[in-house]
Amino acid sequence: MYKIKFNDVTLISNKKKIQKNNTIFFFYGIGCCSDDFKFLFKSINKKYQLIIPELPGHNYEFKKTNYGLENFTKNIFLLIKKTNLQKITFFTHSVGGIIPILLAKKYLKKRNFKMFINYEGNLTFYDTSTVTRKTILYKKNEFHQKFKKLINLCENSNDIALNKWSESLKKTSSQAFYDISADAVFFSRSDKLLKFFRSFFSKKIYLYGSKSKLFFSEFLFGSIRYKIYDCGHFSFYENKVKFRNFFNKLIIERKLKND
Repeated sequence: MYKIKFNDVTLISNKKKIQKNNTIFFFYGIGCCSDDFKFLFKSINKKYQLIIPELPGHNYEFKKTNYGLENFTKNIFLLIKKTNLQKITFFTHSVGGIIPILLAKKYLKKRNFKMFINYEGNLTFYDTSTVTRKTILYKKNEFHQKFKKLINLCENSNDIALNKWSESLKKTSSQAFYDISADAVFFSRSDKLLKFFRSFFSKKIYLYGSKSKLFFSEFLFGSIRYKIYDCGHFSFYENKVKFRNFFNKLIIERKLKND
């Protein structure tokens, strides 16, 4: 595993240098970190390069003053431009699902995208109801103490996924958590993300856990949908083997049975 620095972004990869073909960008959700996904490097086909950028203010990346998603997305674009990447596969989780859409709306063309695999990524205002919208109900200068309470709540929860999430939350800046939450809520208004997801991306897959409370019509996403059974929003914490199998099969575009 290698650490790559570009501008103020840290990226973790299975290859020392960025290759031009068979590139997968993995954007995780708020409060997680690249450490949560290191297990994917052990089994990925060697012809693929997996790149996991650290979200601003996550995994002890506290030096930045700008924790917003727009600045982060611009840096990802500059990296893609510099390395002339084409036909990229994007695998995203939760808030990370916003980033490929911002890239497509502001910077990239269709030829840059091979496939977009969205695991319960932010597409609608409803997707912000669990954490991010609740976060910005507080004033920014009040949130640090609330964030400590969130960590404590998750750490002492009977839910294994929340326990493991708390470990990554401890590596996250409360300011970054707040700023990214505000961005997620802002970009998710009016369901514009969902409309763009449906219309722009030719190859797209929506992935969700069977325990997640999603009340959407099967036809809403305009894409193939796969269900990870006996898991929820954090299947990579709940069942690494199952999550890894889905990941490895989807990136090589292997069709899965949805039963």
